Amino acid sequence: MLVMLSMATAACGPEVPVEPATEAASTTAAAAEPSDSGLAELVGTAPPANGAVVSIILLDPHAEIEVPVPDEVPVMDQFGRTFNPLFLLVRRGQTVRFTNSEDDVHTVHVKDGAGETLFNVATLFGSTYEFTFEHEDSYDVVCNTHTEMQANILVVSSPYAVLADSDGTFTVRDMLPGTYTVTMLNGEDRYEREVEIVAGRNEIDLTGL
Repeated sequence: MLVMLSMATAACGPEVPVEPATEAASTTAAAAEPSDSGLAELVGTAPPANGAVVSIILLDPHAEIEVPVPDEVPVMDQFGRTFNPLFLLVRRGQTVRFTNSEDDVHTVHVKDGAGETLFNVATLFGSTYEFTFEHEDSYDVVCNTHTEMQANILVVSSPYAVLADSDGTFTVRDMLPGTYTVTMLNGEDRYEREVEIVAGRNEIDLTGL
């Protein structure tokens, strides 16, 4: 599914083994009140952060569903001769805004997983550049002027994708119920299992994978 991760996330690819659950796995639907909206919420725990490396949770449905790309525009800023944040997780088709908040000339040079340049633009103080990522891949972001400035953007096709907190906890809201393959990425590890999501609150523990 993914080619590679760098910087503050994980490196994963075909050489990384996928370890499915050894026994039938499912989420736990809490005995809370039914969801009036018919949507689901998934609350879970993944392996905690290892330094700057946090767990990434992707959910891919087994049936065709329509989940709009988020309206929110993620921002990657340049300040203090660093990209902020160092890592962005975005949906395929989502637009990212690049800004420069310091009085220093930078560039935003983005390369795809094959090392090919996607775009390379100069950024001045107060400038803004927007780009829509149409292809799933892991993209390296560098500044040609200051080579120590590096970041990463992971573009996924999964309709539901979140970064876990440093303690490993995460929440996915407003999900359509159904059967999903959940993929957990942490460092060089990649694990998959099948889950059944029902309307209302669901709980899952991915720490034992």
